[in-house]
Amino acid sequence: MKVVLVHGIFNTGHVMRVLQKRIQAAGHECFSPTISPFDGRLGIEHAAANLSEQIDAFFGNDSEITLIGFSMGAIVSRYYLQYLGGATRVRQFFSLAAPHHGSYLAYLPYPSKGIKQLRPNSELLQQLASSESQLKKVKLYSYRTPIDFTIVPSSSSIWRVADNQSFIIVLHLSVIFSRRIAQTICTNLLDDSAHEC
Repeated sequence: MKVVLVHGIFNTGHVMRVLQKRIQAAGHECFSPTISPFDGRLGIEHAAANLSEQIDAFFGNDSEITLIGFSMGAIVSRYYLQYLGGATRVRQFFSLAAPHHGSYLAYLPYPSKGIKQLRPNSELLQQLASSESQLKKVKLYSYRTPIDFTIVPSSSSIWRVADNQSFIIVLHLSVIFSRRIAQTICTNLLDDSAHEC
């Protein structure tokens, strides 16, 4: 299986390397692009277009893939899936600690369109919620920790159309370093040749 891992805000693709190596060890081909600009200042739409371009450059424009998005990277992934045609080639989407319903932390002052779009009830999040039918052929998972002080409230990561699972992990960033989450992803990857991470 070809797997794309999408990092969150204020990070680069390098932050996903531990999770990437665990998934690679299970026999999957992985790509962890750096989405530019890393602070989302040009908005989720721009970040998703950048993601789409990098996926096509790395895997071609028709290979079937699995998508894993962390935090804001999950919302970028959703825009790619729902508005840029990604749902036609993505078999599975794993969202990790994602602000599907926004985060009150996004009200902190920072000059970034992307951060403002992660506020509860933002226009972008409402658009994504209204177009979830685009995802009907994609198997959806949402993994979260209730001990998350970045996604506020942490229940914002509960996504009604997904298979939701909660893990007791301390702090937001720790989600992508969790061996238990990596093992759960590997167990659920739709590839008969896979083994546990």
